[in-house]
Amino acid sequence: MYIFPIIIVLLAVVIFLGFRYISLASKLKRKNDELSTLISSTEKKEQKNQEFISSLSQELRTPLYGIMGLTNILVNEHPELSDNKNLKSLKFSGDYLLTLINNVLQVNVLETEKIEVDKQQIDLRELTQNVVNSFSYATENSGNTLNLEFDDEIPEKLIGNSSILSQILMNLISNALRFTKNGNIVFSVNLITKKGSMNNISFKIKHDGNEITKEDERSIYQEFIDIDKVKKSYLGSGLNSLIVRGLAKSIEGEIIVQNNSHAGSEYAFVVDLETVNENASTNNESTGNEKQKALIVDDNKLNLLVANKILSKENFECTTIDNGFDAIELAKDNSYDIILMDINMPKLNGIGTTKRIREFDHKTPIIALTAVDVTQLNRQIMQAGLNDYILKPYDKNILLEMIHKHIPNSF
Repeated sequence: MYIFPIIIVLLAVVIFLGFRYISLASKLKRKNDELSTLISSTEKKEQKNQEFISSLSQELRTPLYGIMGLTNILVNEHPELSDNKNLKSLKFSGDYLLTLINNVLQVNVLETEKIEVDKQQIDLRELTQNVVNSFSYATENSGNTLNLEFDDEIPEKLIGNSSILSQILMNLISNALRFTKNGNIVFSVNLITKKGSMNNISFKIKHDGNEITKEDERSIYQEFIDIDKVKKSYLGSGLNSLIVRGLAKSIEGEIIVQNNSHAGSEYAFVVDLETVNENASTNNESTGNEKQKALIVDDNKLNLLVANKILSKENFECTTIDNGFDAIELAKDNSYDIILMDINMPKLNGIGTTKRIREFDHKTPIIALTAVDVTQLNRQIMQAGLNDYILKPYDKNILLEMIHKHIPNSF
């Protein structure tokens, strides 16, 4: 008697739950579709952003290469200008801009903590003086003074990465200038402790401008900064602090902030730098006077001029050519100790040119010269038979070190 109504109620509940399930499943599917579309759209935007940054980087590298190359040629051909303050500042600024471009491309590498740090001999006094000189225009136009105090106890020759040190110091000083108007910034470099060949060095920046609030402190040392405040400042944001922290960590350094409302603000970068071993063998010179032969392939005449000048100074006999097809014929008819190969050339690019050269020559080292983000080209470079690559514009010493790596008896 009561079973039938119960069955009816249960059936109604089941039907209601069934419709409810179908409705929720439909909504869930719709949300999943929207999420998939959003993810796909985000990935496409991210890819476009990366392509844009890579393309912009390439466009910036081309004129920068000319500036840096011509600056080096000017110094080499006119030794009397080697100590010229303006010329040294121009060279330093070009090097800094190049490194900045490189590190913008390496943000993903920084986030995964896989920074590769090359170390070379550096003159710390000269490096810090160049950093200060590069701010001369900014200090003059903001009414500030920027003074360098350098500890004479610091060894003359140290081992470190000049590019990373420069970027960190440039960022810290630029932030001091952001918070100072008609004031004083003191940049002091001091030897804290010395243990054996290791030197613990402090790079301290102190200014008498506005005190740094906790919010401002975060703007300097946290991942992002307050864009509205930056727009009001003279120098802007400088490097993203995410990159700065990654760079500091990459050389096992530490940034320390101290705030004193009565005396402005003070912060420092502390790092260990090793003294150069004077007894280590640095003689890589060839015992003979016979010139080695280099083939330089690049469609840009200025690039050919710069590379030719660099290698000619190192006793290389250089042949320059502006296209891949002629480079192949030259490689067939001549024997070269090294080939420098531009990647981005019209008609036949450097990868295609190298593949054809490798059909008859498997021995000659071929170094790729590229202004493109090499993370996009690694597989193609390896498959083509290129031995190594270097990003344009390049530092002369880095190029020579790479050549020496592949032909140890060079220069």
